[in-house]
Amino acid sequence: MHNTHIVTEYFQMNDNKVNSRPAHAPLQESDIRAALAHVLGSDDFKRSKRVGSFLRFVVEEKLADRGDRLKAFSIAREVYSRDENFDPRTDTIVRVDAGRLRQRLASYYKASGRDNPVRIDVPKGGYSPIFSRNEDVASNAQLQTSTPPPVSIAPNRKAYILAGLLVLAISAVIAGWMLFEKDRQAVPGASDVIRDDPGTSSTAFLVVLPLQTLSGNPLEDRLAAGLLEAIVTDMAKLSGLSVMAHASLLNLDARSPDLETLRREFGATHALRGSLEHEDDQIRVNVQLIDIVNGTTIWADRLDGKTHDLLGLQDVLAARIVKHMAVQVSSEEQALLNQRHSSSPEALALYRQALVLLMPPNDMDRIITARHMFQRIIDIDPEFAGGYAGKGFSHSITVLFLKSTEPNIELKKGINLALKAIETDPGFGMGYVTLAFSYAMSGRQEEALSNARRAIAVQPGDAFTRFVYGLSLTLSGNPVEAMTQLSEAIRLDPAEPRTPYRNVLGIAYYQTEDYSTAAERFEENLRTGGPTGPHMMVFHASTYAELGKEEKAKSVIHDLVRSYPNFPVENWLARWVQSSDDLSRRMGNLHRLGLPQR
Repeated sequence: MHNTHIVTEYFQMNDNKVNSRPAHAPLQESDIRAALAHVLGSDDFKRSKRVGSFLRFVVEEKLADRGDRLKAFSIAREVYSRDENFDPRTDTIVRVDAGRLRQRLASYYKASGRDNPVRIDVPKGGYSPIFSRNEDVASNAQLQTSTPPPVSIAPNRKAYILAGLLVLAISAVIAGWMLFEKDRQAVPGASDVIRDDPGTSSTAFLVVLPLQTLSGNPLEDRLAAGLLEAIVTDMAKLSGLSVMAHASLLNLDARSPDLETLRREFGATHALRGSLEHEDDQIRVNVQLIDIVNGTTIWADRLDGKTHDLLGLQDVLAARIVKHMAVQVSSEEQALLNQRHSSSPEALALYRQALVLLMPPNDMDRIITARHMFQRIIDIDPEFAGGYAGKGFSHSITVLFLKSTEPNIELKKGINLALKAIETDPGFGMGYVTLAFSYAMSGRQEEALSNARRAIAVQPGDAFTRFVYGLSLTLSGNPVEAMTQLSEAIRLDPAEPRTPYRNVLGIAYYQTEDYSTAAERFEENLRTGGPTGPHMMVFHASTYAELGKEEKAKSVIHDLVRSYPNFPVENWLARWVQSSDDLSRRMGNLHRLGLPQR
């Protein structure tokens, strides 16, 4: 319930003393049922029958005066057909879907439901719905924000108003404290979380080193790896902090770099390191947060948790990192931090594996296998946006690498699946990433860039999001802007060789006719074991030709023709070269140096 309701109800009790609007007649059951029908019939809820079933059940139970049944166990049994062994500590489906329900209700009342006379809310901290007249919300907001005309207030009326304002102030403090603490809340739609890109290269750069385990127990290793990745994912949602990507962390761990190397080679300013111990249902994490620049320990602690509540331990650890690094967190970012995108550990694990399998994205067999994995994720948890977003990306990526015989169909699938991901969970950044990429490949560049910026708003510290933004800029003919995003992607994920970040950065330099730097980036990609193939061989040859290094260009063209005789060179180059005259000139140089005419 809105805080202003407290004051409003106080004034209504004393409306003979204060000049306020009269109280409405009590809501009837028919009013509430009509409101429920409107909500369930809206687009917001038609797309998610599971969340709609959740809402219908809690409303029906409240109307039947069975509020004592509105517990996670009864909801799991009645809505999700869980058996008597359901344990909310290990199966978080009710808690996760409650957050989604609150999110969809908030979205509904901001848009299509704004004029409905009755409002249904499910406050955080429980599952019991409350019903109110929707006009009360607007009226109370006006009461809170507008400046009333001056009136003469008798002393006793001043006391009533002073008491009401005191209640309001106390309520605001409590609400602020609850927001700061780990109270799960709905994530706003992407339009509500758009913020200016702060230029993360100027922020503190955290490296979360893999937690050490000493027992050799595979379960302990999995717990440590899962906690590491969860912390990195959470920190990537913050604009006031940069964090090294999970894939790079794993690659660096094999090299066992010292802190000074992390600072010198990668620009790290802080490191989190520690160990994890596991016994029965108990987990103990010993952590140390280090300021690498000053060589000091900022914070060291021992955190205890339960294997069935890793989310709780993750939340505590993330909050401590933010606190001790003095990171400024906006209310939108706090909401994103609090959100859990799936209640299924299996779906989350498969999602991470499928994303890894997609890289490098020029191997059709890998793409098809990853696509099957994303479909499996959808089957396991249809309320997890990751399955739709990943599958959509697997369709659209085939068009970039000229693997599709029906590119328009593939792009349409990519767009539709991306929209489904966003509808399912507007706080999940990969939905916007896939939509941006699919629009870019469809030639809808303004929509591509708009959705790429939305993805950055949701997860500003995610390297892959930065990459897709840079790729969209490159495809739309904005190579200089693209360089900033692609360089940031490399900074955040410097040691993962399978990503094409350096290749696309080289293409951006190629577009600006800075061929020397383009050649450096292409060669750096090869030195670090990055992806190659006919697509990049075309750019290597053309770049060497533009630099006058004709023997190098001829050698690359010879290898290209021998290994990939049917590769459509001109079609590929045309994706990146905006001018037809430039394209003709570059193709002429390649033909002159040995590329066969088609």
